[in-house]
This record gives sequence, structure tokens and C-alpha cells, in this order.
Amino acid sequence: MSLYHAVETLLVPLIVLACAVSVASRYAPRTRERIKAGLAARLGGQGAIGWRARMVRWLAPQVAAGCASGCDDGGCNTCASNTATATGTPDQPAEQVIQLVRKR
Repeated sequence: MSLYHAVETLLVPLIVLACAVSVASRYAPRTRERIKAGLAARLGGQGAIGWRARMVRWLAPQVAAGCASGCDDGGCNTCASNTATATGTPDQPAEQVIQLVRKR
């Protein structure tokens, strides 16, 4: 086995693993945060010192902003914007009238 094959044998699975973790964290954020919290607890939690304390701070679950609806990336940033529109209320959303017009 040449050096090229050894590097390829190690590098390709690492790239695949990194992509799998990226996709899983993108589409399962709650699970990602639970796993991170579990790892932080196994490292000693708030009582950790030294490099473990830095890892615990890095792995600590992110505090959700607003109502934690998951729309923070989209720019809504408020709970009310998910359920209410400019003319509607949270209980009764505004109706949108759709008109179909024939092309000439």
C-alpha cells in the first residue's frame, strides 16, 4: 500500500463523516443540542476545570432566542411574526384572496 492509498483511505471516510454530521445537525438541531449537552455533562459539567471547562462551554446548549420556533435564521426573530400578519391576529390569521386571470 502506497502513501497515497493510506492517505486516501483515511481522508475519504473523514470527509464523509464530516458531511454526515453536518447534514444531521442541520436537519436535527434538537438532537444535536441534546447530544452536545450530554457530552458536556460527561466532561464534568459546570464543575470542570482546565481544557474540560473550555470544552463544556463550547458544547453547552445554545440558548434559544425568542420563542425557539426555529425561524431565527429566516429573519422573523419574534414569536408574533409566526402566527400573526399585518391584518390578522394570532387566533385568526388574515385571509388572502387569490384571483385567477386569463392571459390574452
